[in-house]
Amino acid sequence: MLLGAYTHLRHAEAVLVQSWRRVSENAFTLCLRWPAAPHGQPYDPRILTQTIRQSGLTVAHAEYEVPLEHHTMLNSLDLTVSPDFRVSDTGPSTLVVDITVSPGRSGRRAAHAMHMEIRTSPGGDPVVRADTEFAWISPAAYRRVRGDHLTVDWGDWPLPAPVDAALVGRSRAADVVLAPTAVPHRWQLRNDVSNVLLFDHPVDHVPGLVLWEAAHQAVQALLAPVVSLPVSVTTTFLRYVEFGEPCLIDARVIGPAGPGGSPSGSRAPRPTRRPSRRTSVR
Repeated sequence: MLLGAYTHLRHAEAVLVQSWRRVSENAFTLCLRWPAAPHGQPYDPRILTQTIRQSGLTVAHAEYEVPLEHHTMLNSLDLTVSPDFRVSDTGPSTLVVDITVSPGRSGRRAAHAMHMEIRTSPGGDPVVRADTEFAWISPAAYRRVRGDHLTVDWGDWPLPAPVDAALVGRSRAADVVLAPTAVPHRWQLRNDVSNVLLFDHPVDHVPGLVLWEAAHQAVQALLAPVVSLPVSVTTTFLRYVEFGEPCLIDARVIGPAGPGGSPSGSRAPRPTRRPSRRTSVR
């Protein structure tokens, strides 16, 4: 399946992109089909980040001739979400993604910066705005970069017990990417490869969107029992996170509480990750 190849996904049901077209030299419109939102939630943040990932990969491979065998690096992902954004929780929804592509900001070769606006209908107001940078590296260069970490025994690593699924807004233990630690507001990353939404196929390092989900769950656990959904997120990926090394996720609240002590207003959670005492994502 061509879209599966473009999106680097083996499970056909995980492919959200339905079609795309070029509207000008460096602008594109894609149509995506979202599954129903979890019951009682306006949308699933995991599907939102997959939308950004799949849209960027599809345009890069289909329109910019990035070779399929090249390895993708996600350098940054910033997004702003309308508080009113919601999709159906009873059936699929169709969303429109408008992308503008420009040269990468990091100075890396083969990097593309992409501004995305996601709409629930053609011509409607954007409900999500995202700015991200993808870069690509040849197989030979990737082998040099990864060295001894190029191969892993897939799933053959310790899997600590998860926190309670309800604490992080999930319904199944397999969907939980956090394990408790003895330190308040600090969790250990757990990589359960039975979760094919996050681990579609074997890879040699923890996927960036798994780390993004860990950040989201850490925020949810920090603010529980209040249900938290991202409104504005800025993410920079600094280095690879290895499956065989402990990865810790810290979360804290900065700024004053909102009216009535709620986590709204200017109260801002900030997750960080410190595998081997080195920050990998901020």
